[in-house]
Amino acid sequence: MVRRGSRLALVGLRDANDMKKLLSLSVALVISHSANAELQALDDAEMSSQSGAGLGFALQDFIFSTDDASLAVTGIEDGNSNEVGIKWDQFYIMGEGSQNGSVKKPVDIGSYLHPWVVRSVRGSSDWDGDPADFYTGDAPAIGDDVAALQILTDVYTSAAQNTRQYVMDCIFASAGDCGQRAAIRRSGADIGSRFTLDFADGTNHVWNIDMRGVYLDGSGFTLWSRPDDSGQSELLGQLNLSLLAEEFQIDTCGEACTGTGSLLQIDQFYLGLNLGFGDIQPLKFSATSDGNFVLELSKPDPSSRGVDETDSDAMLAFFNEYYANAPKSDIYIGEITVGNRTAGETVINGFRAQYLKATSIDL
Repeated sequence: MVRRGSRLALVGLRDANDMKKLLSLSVALVISHSANAELQALDDAEMSSQSGAGLGFALQDFIFSTDDASLAVTGIEDGNSNEVGIKWDQFYIMGEGSQNGSVKKPVDIGSYLHPWVVRSVRGSSDWDGDPADFYTGDAPAIGDDVAALQILTDVYTSAAQNTRQYVMDCIFASAGDCGQRAAIRRSGADIGSRFTLDFADGTNHVWNIDMRGVYLDGSGFTLWSRPDDSGQSELLGQLNLSLLAEEFQIDTCGEACTGTGSLLQIDQFYLGLNLGFGDIQPLKFSATSDGNFVLELSKPDPSSRGVDETDSDAMLAFFNEYYANAPKSDIYIGEITVGNRTAGETVINGFRAQYLKATSIDL
């Protein structure tokens, strides 16, 4: 159920290079049991400024809760070939302070000035041009002969509101103004789910997953296509995820679940994950002949830059450039508690994936 009074703002983007400039195409949509929408007409001048660069949207005063709804998953068996019933009992997105979804607090997802964006952009790397421009622009490291689809969350330049900068300055380091930044930061979201597993012997097991104070700004997903080795079109992608949760908790309990038996709790969890680096090291999406999904992060490809792989100097220059420009990933855990045992701070800073392949299987 979506809370009555929530508003969805849709914003046309005049310029793909400036998401903060808004056109006056806006839609206020009041979502209730019977949705009512108010559309505002554009005048001729406003219509002429539309470029089709993309669509921005924001959800204000937003609450989502499945309440008593349940989704059942069947066909899963245990090691003795007995079916295990899986029910998805709860899913909520609310404002920070919802007390694991029990208090209906609204949250803003994006804003008029900082919307989430879906857009199409031209690759911004002219491999025959100035090397200084290879890794800049809206779609860096992607050749300018193709267009890419991008899905981007809200972007902030403020040192207090930009989550990655806040983490780098005030969690990984100790900038002098961190107290001031924390005082003016916007509130995050609370997100949680509950799953029930029913076993053949009549017992069940409940998993509660709750995240408090969640921030996703500065994240993005990019998709484009190129011919593969056989000349067939291949879907490529790049993921840039910036996720901060002030608290991350997984509870497990039996039938009389009260959510008090904490299995795992993390205070301040940050995941800055970067998978893919344009045409040089894209994520590849494919399927096997029996219908399973394959996700592969390819090795860095010198041929994407036209490098002669038999030239050791050219290869050295390519990899030096790759290591200097390909984005790195970071993980931070402020404190982790498992059962009644607590471990301190954990930091994994500046790692990069060279190769990854994940394949689904039939159970």
